[in-house]
Amino acid sequence: MALSFAVNWLGVIVGNVALLIIGFVWFMPKVFGDRWITYLGRPGEQLKPGPDFILSILSGTLNSFVMAVLALNLKATGAGDGVLLGLVVWAGFFLSYMTANTVFAKRPWGLWGIDVSHALVAQVVLAVIVTLLR
Repeated sequence: MALSFAVNWLGVIVGNVALLIIGFVWFMPKVFGDRWITYLGRPGEQLKPGPDFILSILSGTLNSFVMAVLALNLKATGAGDGVLLGLVVWAGFFLSYMTANTVFAKRPWGLWGIDVSHALVAQVVLAVIVTLLR
C-alpha cells in the first residue's frame, strides 16, 4: 500500500485553528464547559492556559495532518466528500472509542454526550477544511 503524505500544510494549519476555535467555544463555561467540568468531578474549576493547551495544539496538529492525508489519498474533492470523511472518521474512531470508554470507565453519559458531539462537529469541520484546501 502506498500513501502520499504530500498534504497542503495551509489546510492542516487552518484546520488546526478551526479545531482550537471550536474547542474554545464548545468548552466555554456558559456553553458546555461548566457541565463538562462538573461531570469530570471538578465543579467550579476553571480551565487555564498552560501545558495542557500546548498538548491540545500538538494533538490538533496531528489530527489535522492525518485527516489531510486521508482526504488526499481518498481523493476527496468537495465539501460533500469532506462531510462524509468527517462522519466516517468520527463514527469509526471517536464515537466507537468514546462509547466503549464511557461504558467501561463508568463515566456519566452526559459527559459522553458533550464529548462525542464536540468530536462530531470538530471532525466534520476539519474534514471539510482539509478537503477544500487539498
